[in-house]
Order: sequence, then C-alpha cells, then structure tokens
Amino acid sequence: MATARQLARAGSNVVLASRNRQALEDLAEELETLPGRRLVVPTDVTDRSAVQAMVERTLQEFGSIDMLVNNAGQGLNAPIAEGSLENVRHVVEVNLFGAIHCIQAVTPHMKERRRGAIIVVSSVVGRLATPYNGVYSATKAGLNALTDSLRQELEPHNIRVTAIFPGYTITGFQRNALSEVQMPQPSRLVRGASAEAVAKTVLRAAREGRREAYVTFGDAVAVMIKNFSPRLIDWGMRRLWLSSRNPAKPKER
Repeated sequence: MATARQLARAGSNVVLASRNRQALEDLAEELETLPGRRLVVPTDVTDRSAVQAMVERTLQEFGSIDMLVNNAGQGLNAPIAEGSLENVRHVVEVNLFGAIHCIQAVTPHMKERRRGAIIVVSSVVGRLATPYNGVYSATKAGLNALTDSLRQELEPHNIRVTAIFPGYTITGFQRNALSEVQMPQPSRLVRGASAEAVAKTVLRAAREGRREAYVTFGDAVAVMIKNFSPRLIDWGMRRLWLSSRNPAKPKER
C-alpha cells in the first residue's frame, strides 16, 4: 500500500491488486485527492487466469503498463524439519509462482512497446537466511535468481528489471504470517524500516534504472558480512534470535 501511495503522489495511474477488496477500496478512497487515476482489481496472484484478467483489465482502462511491482508475499514461521507441507506449498505459490504469473502476463505487452520496468520486491533473507524462516527465505532466494535471469533476458527489449531488498520492516507482515512457532522478538539492536522507506526505495530505484537496491545501509552491510564471514553471521543470528528471552517454541493449538 505504501508503494501505491508513493506512485499516486508522483502522479501515476495506479492499479491496486490484492485479494482483499475492502482494503483496496479503502486505499483507493484515501488516494482520491492525489493526481492520476486508480483502478481496483481484486486478484489472487496464485491464480494465473486471474492475473491475466487483471492485466487485460488494466490495458482496457489505461492502454499501457509502464511498471509492474511484484510485492505479494506470504510469511511462514516454522522449523524446516517439522514444517507443514501444506503451508510450504502455499508460500511457494504466493511468493514465487505469484511473481512468475505477473511477469508472464505483462512481459508480452512490454516487449511490444519496447519499454517498461519490472520491480521485484525480494528480501534480505533471500541472501541471509534467518532461523525459522527457511522456506520463506528459499522463495526469496528463488526470486533473486529469477530476477537476475529475467534482467538479462529482457535487456535487449529495453525493459528494466530491479530487485529490492528490504530487511526487517515495521508492518503487519509478521502478524499475517503463517506461524507454526512463536517467534522471538528481535533484539533492540535490530531496527526495522518503515513501509514508507521501502516504497521510497522502490520509486528511487525505478527512476534510476538500478539493478538492485537495499532499503537500509545496515541491510547491505549484513549481506556483505555474510558473504565474507558466514560464521560471524551464524553467531549473530544466535545472539539476535535464538538467545532471546522468549525463544521460538511450538505454537499452542
């Protein structure tokens, strides 16, 4: 929603798409006073035909698509060895197949116009996995590989592809995650970024045609440290997560 607000403030026509119709309509009403037009299209990204219908509706309404922001995501807090396979499949469907469905739906149009931008909102945990987030991290790592390959494939068509790497973000994402364990609270040393900070990073990276962008300097440094000293990151994760006063434990049913 924060990205939609930033785009609207910039004067863009914005298509609002998610499963929650009421939330979309409330957001569209909030943005009424801003420049540009809004189109509400409730869409489940795991449904390929629904995504295709959303793109067709967008083209009917606006005539073209300049930018796709892949931001649908589902969290899963679970130990890998005992996690529910049903939850695993759902997270993969939303995070990975959802992005693929959207990319495949808009790419033919962008190729025909020989212009466009595709933004993939990944996560720092796709490069630096955290305890009890293994499946979620795996889907984001998959998005990273997908984005790198897509960038190379679409460059000859003048289509820019950008990956965004938020770290810990202060939103309702964790509350809406599928949770099989009670997650510990992050250490006070972990400072989360706001949704607005992520949205501003998306717009700035899109305008500059950047290959990738981190939301905070700390996120970029953490990934750099992991690449050069993975044992240090393992130690840090134990300190920040596994040694919490309220360690992760099975969630009461």
